[in-house]
Amino acid sequence: MIKGNLGKIQVGDEFPTPIVGVVNLSPASFYKGSIASTNQDLEKVVLKMIDEGVNCLDIGAQSTRPIQIYGGEGRVNEIQEKEIVGKSLEVVLDIMKSYEGVEISVDTTRGSVAESALKKDIRIINDISGFKKDEKMASLIADYDAHAIVMAAKKEPGDVYTIDEVLHELKLSVNIGLNSGIKKDRMIIDPGIGSWEARDYYHDYSLIRNLEEFRVLNKPIYIGISRKTSIGKILNDAPPEERLFGSIGATIVAILNGAHIVRTHDVKPTLEAIRVAETILNFDKYFSKNLSK
Repeated sequence: MIKGNLGKIQVGDEFPTPIVGVVNLSPASFYKGSIASTNQDLEKVVLKMIDEGVNCLDIGAQSTRPIQIYGGEGRVNEIQEKEIVGKSLEVVLDIMKSYEGVEISVDTTRGSVAESALKKDIRIINDISGFKKDEKMASLIADYDAHAIVMAAKKEPGDVYTIDEVLHELKLSVNIGLNSGIKKDRMIIDPGIGSWEARDYYHDYSLIRNLEEFRVLNKPIYIGISRKTSIGKILNDAPPEERLFGSIGATIVAILNGAHIVRTHDVKPTLEAIRVAETILNFDKYFSKNLSK
């Protein structure tokens, strides 16, 4: 039985699937509809996601959109990323004073950015390099007794392709975390859906189809499919703005195959689809008394 924690949220086989809302601070992000470029935009996005039932907000200032598809403009340096995240967290944390139960994660591969967030009492770091880009990252998270989402990577996101490679790198990341002192119930694994720099779209479908392979790590599985290139490829090269329904379809299949946590740009439609799917999957739990009448 797989179980763990995403901040204060219990996650795993026996728990409802939490929804993580994508909050993009970078104007270079591939899906323009998700970008919060001003404090007013940020407040609007956060309040909307909370109203729609989000469980965790994932805040990131560095775009990792595939350069080969969208170009490389808009990347920010370490100082810029730290400043953008810091100012945005002030806005989000002020909003959170009026709400309970919604967690915040910071999406970064840089230890200095993570540390600045941890100092503000953020307790979840989403490192898409799996502790491989900044060797201080895992120790920092351990020092603050925090939680980590680790994505499969040798060093850069998207530099692994096959199921065996992804599993191998995730094992290494988990071991780095454990050896650095991160508690075993505070690590979540992400197989890394996305075209990234050299991957092709069919690698994503292989990962979704074979998510159960990652259960051997005994860690909750985090999946981010929302509006990604692989969805568009199947839909006649549809742009990100036209990938919602395809994203939801792939997300439901991912849950059927073992995903425990879903990261999305679209909280309400994704949450509603997941709750209906979970009700069907747990039919006996919800309806056994009705059938006995």
